[in-house]
This record gives sequence, C-alpha cells and structure tokens, in this order.
Amino acid sequence: MSEWRHCKHFNRWCSVIVQTGCVKNKGFSLLEVVIVLALLMATIGIGLPAYNQIAVQKEEERFFQLLKNDIYFAQTEAYRSGLSVSVMFREVGRYDLVQNQFSPISSREFPDSVILQKTSNLSSIGYWSNGSVIASGTLRFLTSTGERTIVVHLGKGRVVFSG
Repeated sequence: MSEWRHCKHFNRWCSVIVQTGCVKNKGFSLLEVVIVLALLMATIGIGLPAYNQIAVQKEEERFFQLLKNDIYFAQTEAYRSGLSVSVMFREVGRYDLVQNQFSPISSREFPDSVILQKTSNLSSIGYWSNGSVIASGTLRFLTSTGERTIVVHLGKGRVVFSG
C-alpha cells in the first residue's frame, strides 16, 4: 500500500478526482434532512392558518353574493308571477325563498362563520306582486371579519349591502 502513495500516477489520479468533484456523494446527511424538514414545517405552520382564514372569507363572500342574487330573484319572481315572494331567515342557520308564504322555491344554509344577529329588526325580505317591499328594516350578520348589514328601504325594494 505504501507503494501506491509514492506512485506519481496515483497521486495525479487522486488530485484529479478531488479537483473535478468526481467523488460520489451517496445522499444527504441526517443533519441536512432535519434542517429541511424543520424549514418545511415552519413554512406550513405559518401558511396553513392564513390559508384557512382566506378560505373562510371566500366562503362568506360567496354566501353574501348568493344571498344578494336570491333577494334580487325574489323581487323579479314576484313581479313576473304576480304573487308575493319572500326571503325568510330561519333561526337554524338557513334562509328559504317562498312564494305566497307557503310554497318553497329554494333553501340555502348559512356558512358556519355567519350568524344572523338577534338585533336584526327583520326576519324576512318580502316583495308584493308589483315588486315593492313588504317591510323595511335591517338585517345584521356577524362574520369572521366583523358585522355585515342588509338595509331594505320602502318603495321599489332598494336593498343596500354593507361590509
């Protein structure tokens, strides 16, 4: 073995391997894997709650857009059919579209993060057959981002959404 160390060809061959990086690394060390996993878990730990909050806000936005569309549909359907149509809010976390107070048209559930507050002075938004509002008032909803209100004005059913 000592013969190889003194051989100039062996020394040249070893220096070429070291200089060119031909020594094969057969994987990652345990420390490198632990560091990468720690960084990955920290990134996920920070990002996941933010993603969940964004998902809840998007679900609320979709709900209020559907509610707005259903309110406009109720007014249009009342005018078209010549019958009264109402959006009735239930305490069980849903609202129903009904015609003549008895014939259901459709029903939708509230998202878990949306609550109809008891301070609301309306339990339904109704339209007469000519498209005008049956009663005016305010609906208050508690959401993950604060309070949202729907104000219904007398007359031809102007509805104002806030928040």
